[in-house]
Amino acid sequence: MQKILILVVAIFLCGNLFSQGIEFEHGTFNEAVAKAKQENKLVFMDCFTTWCGPCKWLSKEIFPQQEVGEFFNKNFVSIKMDMEKGEGVELCSRFQVTSFPTLLFIDGEGNAVHKLVGGMPAEDLIKGAKAALDPSMRIGTLKAKFESGNRDLEFLMTYLGAVKAQYDQENMAVVSKEIIKQSSLEKYLTKDLFYVISAANFPYGSKEFNFLLKNKDKVKEIVEEYEYSSLFGNNIYAHLNQYAKECKNLKELDAEIQKCNKEFPLDGLDRIKKGVEYTFYIANNQLQKWYDSKIEDAEVLKGERKYIYNYNSICDEILRTPKLAASEKIVDDFLKIAQNFAADKENGIIMGNLMLANIYLHKKEKAKALKAFTIFFEENGRAGGNNTHPSVTNLKAAIENL
Repeated sequence: MQKILILVVAIFLCGNLFSQGIEFEHGTFNEAVAKAKQENKLVFMDCFTTWCGPCKWLSKEIFPQQEVGEFFNKNFVSIKMDMEKGEGVELCSRFQVTSFPTLLFIDGEGNAVHKLVGGMPAEDLIKGAKAALDPSMRIGTLKAKFESGNRDLEFLMTYLGAVKAQYDQENMAVVSKEIIKQSSLEKYLTKDLFYVISAANFPYGSKEFNFLLKNKDKVKEIVEEYEYSSLFGNNIYAHLNQYAKECKNLKELDAEIQKCNKEFPLDGLDRIKKGVEYTFYIANNQLQKWYDSKIEDAEVLKGERKYIYNYNSICDEILRTPKLAASEKIVDDFLKIAQNFAADKENGIIMGNLMLANIYLHKKEKAKALKAFTIFFEENGRAGGNNTHPSVTNLKAAIENL
């Protein structure tokens, strides 16, 4: 009998051990809100999708942790919602969820009072949740203080941390620039504070950007390689892309590319050059030159796995670029390419029909678009593809609404 009791206790303890972590409710959203109101708590809602990698990582690695569970179970009524299924679709629209994972904190009246975006370690998740519990630290309160003119440095650093936790890059840049106004850039050339500079997104040619270029060796010492490359590379590419829209010819554009590359050696120089040349062609209405160059470059990849995916990207670019989409010749020429892919039952039937569905949608030919989409959907599902991805469901809805 004693052995049986020991065994039962052991099983109970093991069960508790493995059940540690956030305890999520299994009812409806309204039931979670009602329970939270009754218990004087907030609802913590994990807004996820089945295809989102960081969502899966949070569920597997972070939510089950003991310290996370202890804090959240004490302070919140927690619920998980797939934003593409059931009531999650309406909640996604109601709370304007556009990135995944989005972690919402909701009061007993069903109003979102705080938000975190993206995967994050347990320490940051708990820190963000503590902010949700403190009305003075919620994003809405901080935003109101900023808009009313509060420029206290300690407050600005707090607000920057809050918008950073939301991946709100636009407001990160605004707040960072306000912070840097109050002291020299040198102060932020440290590992702990460099995120203030990087968030400011100073444009190429500005005195701040030139300061960073001058001190690029120091920057390289305090940040990861990818941060170093993206800080300079992204801003230079943005500059070149804008320059391509304004310069007179490709000779001028090439000279600017070489000047920038001398200041900061660019990774993938040939790729960057191609990209800004494409921008030049469209800006100067050389649409056929753009198209011919794109197809020529795409054919270099023939035989590689990404060959057909690159063509699908070209299709998307044509249809979302007004000048290209308005060219019947370019659209019809690419339609023939998509038809050839769709006819290849071994290697092109899925992506070929996806391209056809999008093109026929653009041409407002509903029957043809629906036929191509149906073939794509069936073949993609048979191949194990993700038919619940927004790109698929949105396309289906758009065709049906023609």
